[in-house]
Amino acid sequence: MFAPATRHALALTYLASRSSTRQVARAARQRKSMKTLIRTLIAAAAVSLTASAMAADGPQPSWLPASAISRFQGASAIVEGASGANVKSTLYVFMDPNCIYCHLVWKALQPYEAAGLQVHWIPMGFLKPDSAGKAAALLESKDGAALLRQLETHYSEKDESGGIAPLANISFDDQNRLNANVQLFQDLGFDGTPTLIYRGSGGRWADISGLPKLSQLPGMLNLPAQPITDPELQKYR
Repeated sequence: MFAPATRHALALTYLASRSSTRQVARAARQRKSMKTLIRTLIAAAAVSLTASAMAADGPQPSWLPASAISRFQGASAIVEGASGANVKSTLYVFMDPNCIYCHLVWKALQPYEAAGLQVHWIPMGFLKPDSAGKAAALLESKDGAALLRQLETHYSEKDESGGIAPLANISFDDQNRLNANVQLFQDLGFDGTPTLIYRGSGGRWADISGLPKLSQLPGMLNLPAQPITDPELQKYR
C-alpha cells in the first residue's frame, strides 16, 4: 500500500497526464478540421482568382451583411499603414503569405498607406505546405508590420513564395487564431485570396476577391488616386 502522500502525488500525476492527453487530442481534432477547410480553400483558390484578377474590368464587389462587421473587425490581423489621427480609410485583407496576388495588392496599396490608409492583413495558410508556418510567424511577431514588410520585399515571384522563414512548430494559440481566420473566411462565403473588405457607398461594407484594377482603388478606398510606378503593376491599370 502507498502512503497517503504518495497516493496524492500519484493522483496528481495521473490527472496531469489525463489533461495533457486531452490537450493533445483536442489539438489533433483542430488540425483535422483545419485540413478539411484548407482542402476546400485550395480547390477554390486554384480555379477562381487568377481569372478574376485578370478580368478586363477587374473583380466586382458584393455587399456584406451588417452581422459580419464585428467579426472581420475582430479577426487576428497584422495592422499596417496609417495610425491614430492620420487614418483616413481602413481596409481588411484576407491573405496567404505565399499568394502572388496578395503580394501585388500589398505593392499597390503602399502609396495609399502613405496617404492615410490603414490595412488589417488577416493571415491564413493554405496555398503551400509552409504557408501556415509563415502565417503563424506573422501573428506571433512582436512587430508584425515589420515582418510583413520583410515577407513582401523579399517575396520570390519566380517561386511564388513569401520572403520569411515559417515557424517550425505552430503554438496552440497561433493555430487557434489561424483556424478562426479560416473559419471566418469560409463563413463569409469567400473563395480565395486576396479578398479585400472596404467601406463602400452609404457606409456599407463590401468585399472584392482578386487583385482590383488600379483604377478601382481610389473609389474603394475613398482616397485620391496615388501614383503607382511599379512596372509589374502597370498591366493592372
